[in-house]
Amino acid sequence: MDEHKFCILEVVGSSLTISTVKNKRIRIYFSPLYIIFIIKDIMNICKNVECGVEIRKDRVYCSLKCRNYYVNKYIRNYNLNGKGLKEKAISNYIPKKCKNSDCNNLISYHNRENLYCSKECASIGISLGNVNRKGIKFNVTEELRVKYQNLAFKNLKKTTEELHKKSIESYHLNPKTCKQCNAKIEYKKRAHIFCSLDCKNLYNRKDMTDFAKYKQDTIFKFNLADYPNEFNFKLIEQHGWYKPRNRGNNLGGISRDHMLSVRDGFNKGINPKLLAHPANCRLMIHNENISKNKKSVLTEEELLNRIKEWDKKYNGG
Repeated sequence: MDEHKFCILEVVGSSLTISTVKNKRIRIYFSPLYIIFIIKDIMNICKNVECGVEIRKDRVYCSLKCRNYYVNKYIRNYNLNGKGLKEKAISNYIPKKCKNSDCNNLISYHNRENLYCSKECASIGISLGNVNRKGIKFNVTEELRVKYQNLAFKNLKKTTEELHKKSIESYHLNPKTCKQCNAKIEYKKRAHIFCSLDCKNLYNRKDMTDFAKYKQDTIFKFNLADYPNEFNFKLIEQHGWYKPRNRGNNLGGISRDHMLSVRDGFNKGINPKLLAHPANCRLMIHNENISKNKKSVLTEEELLNRIKEWDKKYNGG
């Protein structure tokens, strides 16, 4: 039968490749010692006509590269891509006329969404259109316009007040409580977590040690510029302020030092507010400040005298 006809394609070593009428290729292996033939189906050939590589029977192309090459060159219709469609749309475009009756210029494809051919025509058309518009919005006297405007404001104010009242009533049904003392937080502070700054400080300090709380209370909170004659500002000009590595990296800068140290004040039970007084402050290089550690250059009595003189000088007694 015709389906058993075949032709020899190639002979390589001890194998023979043949092709049947149905274009099915098989390879026959034979041995010179034994008359044994092994017939094996050769899978398909890559569909890319410029390739011809043998592939598995369940595949169409030998690689994605071959597939893309073949599809782009022989199958894909480039008239259907964006550029082709745009060219087709331009060629089929029927220009419309400008809406301005005194102009009637044709509107190009690129401006096909416009009603007018130019800004000048558009401004003329809009101004004429506003004159001819109908309705209460465009044909009212100034007195009536003001009346409607006031009425709208009155209604808006009434609606806003009603919504505000409902919001207050709803909040009081389930008010927020302070995270520290569980007291109810008033409506105007409903976005707050704590009822007061004192509660916030207490909550933030509840897990701190006694020394950490004491040290926090001795932080200087005054402005150096208020006492220009008491501190050596040339040190700041020369070295700058101390900044750690992750915040400017000026490790040789200036910092404020407690002349009566925080550790001595804590051990002796001195009121932390006395250590936070400007009279207990001096400027020094931060590395020297760290080296000083907990040493004091003032006694408690000397500090009290300095505070007394300071207050007399700046606070009038």
